[in-house]
Amino acid sequence: MRKSLIFILLAAVLLGVFGCSVTGSAEKMIVKYDIELARVRKASDINQRYQAPVADTTMGIARYAYEDDLFRSIWSADESGWELSLYNKSEETLTIDWDEAAYMDVDKIGRGVLASSTKYSERNNPQTPTVIARRGNITESLFSKDHVYQSTTGVWAKRPLFPIDFSEAQRYKDKTVSLIIPFNVSGLTAQYEFVFNIKNVSQVPSTSNPWQIYLLDRTLGVSF
Repeated sequence: MRKSLIFILLAAVLLGVFGCSVTGSAEKMIVKYDIELARVRKASDINQRYQAPVADTTMGIARYAYEDDLFRSIWSADESGWELSLYNKSEETLTIDWDEAAYMDVDKIGRGVLASSTKYSERNNPQTPTVIARRGNITESLFSKDHVYQSTTGVWAKRPLFPIDFSEAQRYKDKTVSLIIPFNVSGLTAQYEFVFNIKNVSQVPSTSNPWQIYLLDRTLGVSF
């Protein structure tokens, strides 16, 4: 018990140090990944050719649009996950079971997908499916289940999908990852594969670092 208390106090001190180092007026360099939605296809039809999404700059940020007769989607992605806007073009209710979705990392290892409606602490529990009414739309944030963990501070946190040390991160340029998502309409399911390409990796100045809890835990020797 005494050792645990000492460890927690040490973590709190280090978190304060990390917090001061990344939230002060001085800018620090952090790693950012430029990721594009490169192609899409129905994963259940191996004979179907991939379709190329189109860039969407209506919001002044890097987003990519893909649509077919069933839905229209707009994506953005980086080391912190995916942001998705989805519009149901059909006259039927569209359902997505996130427990059946998969994230394929750069090594083609499949991992579970976590929707924003699911608490980090409940990542291993069944998730509530997303239901989109006819002609309706939703916005959703997605992440890898395997990249959520309980920090030494006791809080649940995310770790980046890719390395955030620049020397290592540069090796990820031109690598691909994908999301496989099942869309169900009227009892029929179509699986779509969304393939994302890491276009570039760069360092940018910032007065804050979204990964300070992860960096703290790494400093304390937590194994990921």
